[in-house]
Amino acid sequence: MEKLNKLLLLYVVLIITNNAPAQLSESSWAFGFGGTYPRFMSIWSNSYSGTENYGAYVSLQRNFSENVALRFLGNYNYLESFYNTTSGYQKESVSLISTSLDLLYYLVPCDPVSPYFGAGFAGIYFKPKNASEPELNDNFLEYQMNLRAGAEWRISENWRVISEAGYFTPSSNKLDGENDTHEHKGLFGTNCDTYMNFNLGVLYYFSKGKPSQKCDLYTGVTVNAQPLNPLTIQDVEKIVKDNLPTEVIKEIIVENPITAMEKKWVLVGVNFDFNSAVLTKESFLILLNAVQVLTQNPDLKIEIQGYTDSIGSETYNLNLSERRAKIVMDYLVANGISKKRLEVKGFGESNPIADNKTIEGRSLNRRIEFKTK
Repeated sequence: MEKLNKLLLLYVVLIITNNAPAQLSESSWAFGFGGTYPRFMSIWSNSYSGTENYGAYVSLQRNFSENVALRFLGNYNYLESFYNTTSGYQKESVSLISTSLDLLYYLVPCDPVSPYFGAGFAGIYFKPKNASEPELNDNFLEYQMNLRAGAEWRISENWRVISEAGYFTPSSNKLDGENDTHEHKGLFGTNCDTYMNFNLGVLYYFSKGKPSQKCDLYTGVTVNAQPLNPLTIQDVEKIVKDNLPTEVIKEIIVENPITAMEKKWVLVGVNFDFNSAVLTKESFLILLNAVQVLTQNPDLKIEIQGYTDSIGSETYNLNLSERRAKIVMDYLVANGISKKRLEVKGFGESNPIADNKTIEGRSLNRRIEFKTK
C-alpha cells in the first residue's frame, strides 16, 4: 500500500507540474499498460473477499474522434476469498484472464484531465483453486459484461496517466468456487458473481490523425487570468511607433476618427486573433482614440460589446466574447476612464457583420462595439 501511495503521489506531481498544452487529434491510436487491484464484490454469502489481490493489463486503443474510442484490453487478475467451514475459514483463490472490447466516451477530451465512461464485453478464462465445491477446481471459459469509469491525466504531448474503476459480471456463478443457484447478486439481478478492478497505468499515443479543430479552441486561453507581462502605456506607445506605418495612423485616426455623436461604434481595427482575448498591437491606436473621445465627453456612458466568430460552441463563444469586452474595459480604466461609465456584455457569435465562411469574415466578426447609453 505504501508503494501504491508513492506511485499515486508521483503521477499527481507530474500532472500538476505539467502546464504545456497538448494538441489533440481528430483520430489516433494508443498503447497502454499498468497495474490492477481486483476485488470480489458480490460472492457467496458464506464467504468474504480477500485483500492480497493483484493484476496487470495491456491495451490497444483506437480513437475514432475526440470523444469516442474502441479499446481492446487484456487483463490478468489474481483474487482471493475466504469461505466458512466447520474447521474455520479456508482460502480460495482464482486466476482470471480476460480479453475485453469496450466502447469509451470522453466527456471533455480537450481538458488536461478527461473523464470517460465505457461499456463492453469480454471473454474470460479462470481456474479456481481450493474451491468450496471441489468439482469447481477446473478450467472455465466464459464471458462477462464490463462497465467502466475513469480519467486520462495529460502529462505530455503523447503520454497520459490512466486511472480507472471497472465493474464486471461474469456469465456464471463459479468464479468464487461456489455455484449456488439461489443467489441473485449479479448485474440486473442475475445469478452471477461480480468483481471490480482498479487500474492505474499509462497510455501512449503513437499515431495521430489531423489536429482537432474542436480542441484548438482551448489552446493558449487562460481563463480569468491577467497576461504574464501586462502592457504599460509606454509599451503601447512603443508598439505603435515601431510597428504601425504612418499611412495607417492617418487613415484610422485622422480621416476616420471616432466621434461621440454616434449611438453605436464598431471599432474597426479592434480585432482579436482566433480564440484569443488578448488585444493585438493594431488595436491600441483605435482604443487611444476612444479614450480621447470619452475623456472629452465625461458624461458619456457606454456598453462595451464583445463578439466572436462562429467557430466553437455557443456557450464557449459567449464567455470568450465577454472576456474580450472586459479586456477593453480594463484598458480604458487604465487610461483614466471611470469604471462607473462602462458596462461589459458578451454576445458570442450573434449579429455577425461579415461572412463566417471566410477567414477574412471571421476576422472581422471577432470585434468590439461601443453602444452609448
